[in-house]
Amino acid sequence: MIKFFRKIRQRLLKEGRLSSYLLYAIGEIVLVVIGILIALQISTWSRTRQESDKVKSYLRNIEADLNQQLAYIDIQLEFEYNCDSLAKSLLARYRKEQALAIDSVSSGQLYNLTIRNTFTKADPTYQDLISTGNIGLIKDELLRNEILNYYLELERFETIMMINNTLYVDEMFAMKMVNNAYMVSDVQIGNTDRRLFEVSNEMLEVPEHEMLVINLIKIREDIAVGHVKFMNELKEKTESMLDVIQNHIILEQKE
Repeated sequence: MIKFFRKIRQRLLKEGRLSSYLLYAIGEIVLVVIGILIALQISTWSRTRQESDKVKSYLRNIEADLNQQLAYIDIQLEFEYNCDSLAKSLLARYRKEQALAIDSVSSGQLYNLTIRNTFTKADPTYQDLISTGNIGLIKDELLRNEILNYYLELERFETIMMINNTLYVDEMFAMKMVNNAYMVSDVQIGNTDRRLFEVSNEMLEVPEHEMLVINLIKIREDIAVGHVKFMNELKEKTESMLDVIQNHIILEQKE
C-alpha cells in the first residue's frame, strides 16, 4: 500500500500537480495513523484478553485452595473434638471418684492431650498473587478486597492457633505433665511399668499436685473448645468466600 502511494506521489511531482500530491500524501499519513491505531487496539484487546484469562485461572486456583482449606479445617476440628472429649472424660472421672488415679487408661489420655495438631493453611494462589503483584489484575475492587480480607483473617487464625499450641499446650500442659511424672506412656518408656504408676499416684496424693493436674486438664479442655469455636468460625468464612469465588467464575465464563 505504501509503495503504491509512493509511485503516485512520484508521478504527481513529475507532472507538477502539487495539490494532488499533497492530497495523496495526507491520505497516506491518515492510513498509516489508522493502521497504528488498529494495531494498538488489537494489542490492547490481546493484553486485556490475556489478563482476563489469568484472572479466570487465579479464581479457579483459589477455588481449589478453598476446598483444600475446608478439608484442613475438618481435620483440625476432628482433632480438637477428640482432645475436648479426652479432657472431659478425665474430669468426669475425677468428679465421680473424687480423685485422679493414674493408670494405663488415664495415663494414655493425659499423654494424648500433650499432642497438638499444627493448623495448616492452603494459600499458594494468594501468595502468588501478592508476590507477583498480580492481585491488581482483579479489577473488581469488591472481590479483590474480599480475597485480601479473607486471607488476612486466615493468617490471624493461624497465629492464634500457633500461640495457643506453643504457650499453653507445649510450654504449660505438656511440660508440666512430663516434668512432674503425672503420666506414663509406652512411647516414653517402651513398656508400661506399674511402679511408675504408683509414683505418679503418690505424687497426686498431695492436694496441691492433684489440683495442678486438674487445672491443667481444664485448661487443655478450654483450649480445645476455643479451637473448635475458631475452626467453625473459619469454616463459615471459608464457605462464604468459596461461594463468592464460584459466583465470579460463573460470571467470568459468561463474558
